Amino acid sequence: MKGKKDPKAKEQDNGGKDSKEISKIATKADLKAFITEVHEKMLKEQAAPIFAMAAMQQIMSLDNIYDLLDSQSKEILQEIWVKLQQSGFHLRKPPLLFGEGEA
Repeated sequence: MKGKKDPKAKEQDNGGKDSKEISKIATKADLKAFITEVHEKMLKEQAAPIFAMAAMQQIMSLDNIYDLLDSQSKEILQEIWVKLQQSGFHLRKPPLLFGEGEA
């Protein structure tokens, strides 16, 4: 029985990997790559909207989000946000993405 591994332990390891990836976002390219992946998974319906919402919350909580956010990344995040609203989330538009007037 020493050779068998607990499948639940493997799932937990994968869950920790995702949170490490978000903490490794240090450049505009890292941010764009991560949000592009989230966006593509949402469009292909490979990820539940709640996971995209959790990713959005962590991204928008980054200390240096204002430095990392460029116009292309902002556009992708806006599309994710709209898709979340369409999936049934009742959300206000964040000023970070949509400006003060549109919030």
